[in-house]
Amino acid sequence: MKKELMRAQDLERLLFGLRKMGVFKHKKYSLSNADITLLFSVWFGPEEGIKPSEIAERLEVTLPAITHKMNSLVNDGYLTRRESQKDQRVNYVLLTEKGLNYINSIADQYYENMQKIIEHLGERDTAVLFRVLKKINALGKL
Repeated sequence: MKKELMRAQDLERLLFGLRKMGVFKHKKYSLSNADITLLFSVWFGPEEGIKPSEIAERLEVTLPAITHKMNSLVNDGYLTRRESQKDQRVNYVLLTEKGLNYINSIADQYYENMQKIIEHLGERDTAVLFRVLKKINALGKL
């Protein structure tokens, strides 16, 4: 029993160590982290735009959550919607010039800490870390 608890303590210390390193800290930006994550997701998508459902799937959040954030970013001029030419029921989301300028202004800095970790670990260990973290996240809220 002590050995398992000691292992749990070691894991906890390692996870807290990530926080202490400042891995999750971002500079103060004019938009929230959730807004920025959504803008990056659109930027990472195809040039012709990305479906809100694809963003929700990629970020593993609900479509209503994406729609709510997306609506405010459309209202603020960072995103725009475009109907599919093939199917008018389908909408695509694109960055506006304002959105693209914003992403370009922060792109080098925003994921800088994550990039350092990826470079330090290398491709193989990064893939292992992804697999393990996805497995942990699959537990849901504890």
